[in-house]
Parts: sequence; C-alpha cells; structure tokens
Amino acid sequence: MIVPMMPFATDMNLGAAYNRALALLPEDAWAILLDHDMLFTTREWYRQFEEAIRFMPGAGAFVAVTNRINACWQRAEESDPENHDIGYHTAIGLARLKRRMLLDITDTKGFGGVCFAVSKQGWKDAGGFADGLMCVDHSLHFGLQRAGRRSYLLEGLYVYHRRRAFVGPLPHGVPKAKQCPCRGPEQLPTVRIALP
Repeated sequence: MIVPMMPFATDMNLGAAYNRALALLPEDAWAILLDHDMLFTTREWYRQFEEAIRFMPGAGAFVAVTNRINACWQRAEESDPENHDIGYHTAIGLARLKRRMLLDITDTKGFGGVCFAVSKQGWKDAGGFADGLMCVDHSLHFGLQRAGRRSYLLEGLYVYHRRRAFVGPLPHGVPKAKQCPCRGPEQLPTVRIALP
C-alpha cells in the first residue's frame, strides 16, 4: 500500500505531524509525503514512486527533483527558479519522464522534503522525524543513513515548488530540528542506477 499524505501542523511542528501520520499506516505501507506548496507536473508521479518502490523495496527514501531547493543536486539544472509559469514547469516534468535513473543521495547533507516516499518500517528504523519545521526532512535522511538504508533521487520525477515565492520569508522563530548537520560543503552524488 502506498498512501499520499499532506500532514500539516498549525503550531509549525511538522516533524510531530509527520510522525502522527506515519503511525496510522499499516506496517507494510509506504507514505508519499507532500509539502503544501508543491504541485505535480505530470500524471505519472504515483506510477514513478510505485515502480521505484517495487524495484528497491528496502530503500530508505525516494525523493523528487524540483525547481526551488537548497540541495543543488535536487534542483533541476534546466529550471529557472524565478519562473512560476505552470506550463513551463509541466514541459520540464514531461521531458524528465525520459530519465529513468535513480541517483544515490545517501551520503549527501540531506534531501529537501518537498515530495518524497518513505516506508513505515524505514521511518521506524530512522527513529522518526525530529520535532520542528525546518530540517525535519534532514532528520529522517540522517536517521535512514544511520540505519543502513540508502536513499535515492528519482531523476525522472519533477515537481514544482513555490518555496516562499510570492509569500515572503518564513516568520521569525520558526522551529528547527536540533543539531542538524545539513549545512556546509558536501560531495555531489554521482552513483546512478537505471530503472528496469
């Protein structure tokens, strides 16, 4: 079972909201977690996650490519982060469908949780999400890494991410996961695995 979910928390504790949502799933389920400000650009997104999960059922997480994100390896190099025309982003998404590769991102500084899939067992193995809003996706990434689970970028799955465009910066005092090692230099991932 694969369940798309968009947990939300008015107190900005997204990590706790994610943990409550994952706890509700059957033990063999996967969750596709979606940010409130993302948009799928093709109709193939569910099939793409389903195929990757079938191909590597023991993986830690599968992550989408996007237009506005700090992780340069997760940002589509062909996208203009200041272009918010949905037709433009749909064209990128359709072109990216031809990329049938998984990029191993296990040893990076953490993925941006705009749109990603994690199994309930992987979530448990990782120790769940840290409390807070900022860096809760990184807390899962590093937990999966410690548990020996590899995570992958679905290079063919492109989603539009508004990420503070039009609405401005986040309010002062937004809670951040404690002691996140996400900043600083990192080696770019290079290991790719072809989907069958």
